[in-house]
Amino acid sequence: MFIELIDALRCPVPHEESWLVVAAQRIDARHIVEGTLGCHVCGAEYPIRLGVADFRCHADSVPPRSAPGDLEHAMRLAALLDLSDARGFALLLGDWGKHAALLSSIVQVPLLLVDPPEQVTAAPGVSIVRCDADLPLAAGAARATAIDRDDDQRAASAIRATRVQGRVVAPVTVRVPAAVRELTRDQSLWVGEREAPAAPLVSLHVRRG
Repeated sequence: MFIELIDALRCPVPHEESWLVVAAQRIDARHIVEGTLGCHVCGAEYPIRLGVADFRCHADSVPPRSAPGDLEHAMRLAALLDLSDARGFALLLGDWGKHAALLSSIVQVPLLLVDPPEQVTAAPGVSIVRCDADLPLAAGAARATAIDRDDDQRAASAIRATRVQGRVVAPVTVRVPAAVRELTRDQSLWVGEREAPAAPLVSLHVRRG
């Protein structure tokens, strides 16, 4: 877990959004290999093992394996997510994580993987979290997001974690969320942009006399 991404993590327990503190036992190249994340509001603790932050209530399930990524798809993903500079971090959900090692070699943006395939490991520049449906991330924390499958709750959580005007990429089998404006699509993917939340209605009062 890249130490600079800790500020973007949030406790997933239902209470006011709260930042986490980290107690690191082993660090390698600003990458926390072993440690614990703690919530100062509810006291919950989440382990970091082998660089992976685990927010799951039940950690018994093993993620499926996946075919390895390839350079062509990694380069296309970099272009679609507009990762042309080193600002912020990109969020890759599920199977997109198989491209992380190659993607990290061609862009300077740190990558945060959510529940990637089993064979994908954390490394400097590539951080991993495992979680339940809701992502343990601050609102608007990620500069761009790749969604891997049609899961309304997880997609909504990922969009919430994406900054306004941030790029969103997903397979065409995934419905375009309400908070995303579609920019383009082909036979396999669509590309969108996170829209600003609607402003609350303002009541107008007519003053007479």
